[in-house]
Amino acid sequence: MTKQKIKIDIFSDINCPWCYVGERRLHKALEQVRNQYEAEITFKAYELNPNLPQEGLARLDYFKGNYGEQIVAQLPAMDQRMTEAGAGEGIEFNFSDSMPVNNTFNGHRLIWLAEQYGVQHEVASALFKAYFTDNRPMNDTEVLKEIGIAQGIPAERLENFFEGEEGKKEVREMEAFAQSAGITGVPAFVINDQYLVSGAQPAETFLNVFQQVAPAIQKLDLEGNSCEIGGVC
Repeated sequence: MTKQKIKIDIFSDINCPWCYVGERRLHKALEQVRNQYEAEITFKAYELNPNLPQEGLARLDYFKGNYGEQIVAQLPAMDQRMTEAGAGEGIEFNFSDSMPVNNTFNGHRLIWLAEQYGVQHEVASALFKAYFTDNRPMNDTEVLKEIGIAQGIPAERLENFFEGEEGKKEVREMEAFAQSAGITGVPAFVINDQYLVSGAQPAETFLNVFQQVAPAIQKLDLEGNSCEIGGVC
């Protein structure tokens, strides 16, 4: 039986917990239909917090600075909801007031580079885990290098990578495309260059979308949990 090919572009950000959940749900769906479909998955850059300083900000300081003191009382409930959603997908979220909200531009450059070595999914997953489970700083280029090497990118390729210009233009082009396509939050999944599926949809929703064909990108009438620009999740 010839498998039907599916092209899936995932627009996501390392700062976005729903992106971590959404990616897991997508793969759960693909696992169910692995004998029917062959998926070509590419991660695309989307920065929720592009204006953050390179060193990032402590999470509590970030939320207070952007949304006022009233947000402090809401964070425990937000974190509990997210933790429960993650647990359902085998994800361990460890939220704390001191964990950084990252400038993720260099992280997106690493994900871009990882595609050249066929380890993009592995690198993206490792970055999510490093941030949300291990609370490591995703703006630290030494941490990024360590993760890249561990997932199969040659050490010599990363030696001066972040000091150079590689990947900067490509990341900005991906973000410009997302803006032009009307993507305002992540995760966002563009399937077969036809469907724009927004939010961390259940696996069943992806299974339904795989069976549909359209001539151009169309936003399906579906709403899922996502993170918006600025970091509201």
